[in-house]
Amino acid sequence: MNGMTFVNTPGYYYSIAYFLAAFLVNRTNKQRDDVKGWKRWIIHIVFLGGIVGFMELTDGVRQMLFIPCMMVSISMLLFYIYLCCDFGLKDAGYYCARAFICGEFAASLCWQIYFYFITIRSGDIKWFGWKWLELLGVYVSVFGVLYFLEKYLKGETEENSVNSRELITVIIITAAVFVVSNISYLDQGTLFSSRFAGEMFTIRTLVDLSGMAVLYAYHIQMRELQMKFEVDTLQNILEMQYKNYQLSQESIEIVNQKYHDLKHQITLLKAEANSEKSTQYLEQMEKEIKSYEAQNKTGNKVLDAVLTSKSLYCQNKGIVFTCVADGTLLNFMAEMDISALFGNILDNAIEGAEKIPAKEKRLIHLSVAEQKSFLRIRVENYCEEKIVFKNGIPQTTKKDKRFHGFGMKSIQSTVKKYGGSVTAGVRDNWFELRILIPLHVV
Repeated sequence: MNGMTFVNTPGYYYSIAYFLAAFLVNRTNKQRDDVKGWKRWIIHIVFLGGIVGFMELTDGVRQMLFIPCMMVSISMLLFYIYLCCDFGLKDAGYYCARAFICGEFAASLCWQIYFYFITIRSGDIKWFGWKWLELLGVYVSVFGVLYFLEKYLKGETEENSVNSRELITVIIITAAVFVVSNISYLDQGTLFSSRFAGEMFTIRTLVDLSGMAVLYAYHIQMRELQMKFEVDTLQNILEMQYKNYQLSQESIEIVNQKYHDLKHQITLLKAEANSEKSTQYLEQMEKEIKSYEAQNKTGNKVLDAVLTSKSLYCQNKGIVFTCVADGTLLNFMAEMDISALFGNILDNAIEGAEKIPAKEKRLIHLSVAEQKSFLRIRVENYCEEKIVFKNGIPQTTKKDKRFHGFGMKSIQSTVKKYGGSVTAGVRDNWFELRILIPLHVV
């Protein structure tokens, strides 16, 4: 049988492979909340019918129309991923490029195997349905392996959004792989082309496999860099909050020393006061000093320093900050963890309170208490903005999410270290952050 009759791979090989690759992206990433149930299945069916129909209709088009038709197919792939997955356009483009090359490889491998058995071992193939059985076996094998690979790579960590540089890199790799793998079909006279069908299929399959490997290697490297950046940032936040605590502690000790000296001076002045008015004035000063001494005395020096520092900041910003805390419950925690945990908790609450124009609504309340063998930490602040939650945790509203939201991640990391949990919610314009840490395990 003349191998050149097999040069044009049927369109449905590629269209089915593209659909499965995009469907794999859909199943291994967060899906849109507004597209559920029967709506999602309608989208799957419509895309499958659309991509198969279009590629069958344009199968065997002239070379000048090949690239435009491929661009339409890729656009359909992009739209399908964007419509189903909770992605921005850059993320959808990134995963579309990877899905496209995975689909190219699966279809190329499947057709090459079919070509081999038809041309080399045609006597062994007597059943017409073998072609479809082979297609099913190859696609189940390829996309089954890719599914488990995606799940393994994803793990428990959350992926950050793709930036422009990463998207452009993946697009360049994808375009280069596609051009090299298909150059024999467009021009058989180039340095990297072949005139023989078997060689053409081998080149295409190996180039697609190499391209897929490069894209996965780049994806793994990108995730490792993201994870390293996140770990380093969380460590920097931990150290920064601890340094803030140390500076606050030094300042508080100086102030306390001055207040201690002032108490003795007031006592001497009271003994030498000649009028009742002067005595009353000095007694009022003494009362205010005792009131200061009673502030933020929770039984934990680290918490005391953090609360005093944040209280002074709130006073300067017109924020009413109240606190009821038993600091002795925190004695099992490391000083650095206490300073990071409460520093980030109050920084987030203060940031939310500062956004409120009406000063009378700038309210923050913190409580630290024991509840049924659990350390319960709860902070509330008045909130008027709409907050987006994911798995019970507020998400940053800033544009570039990879550089923001680390305060909440640091809180989660510290609480997880002690076997606790973090949840949040909004009720009647009050944002509430709740932390529970078991006390019996420490």
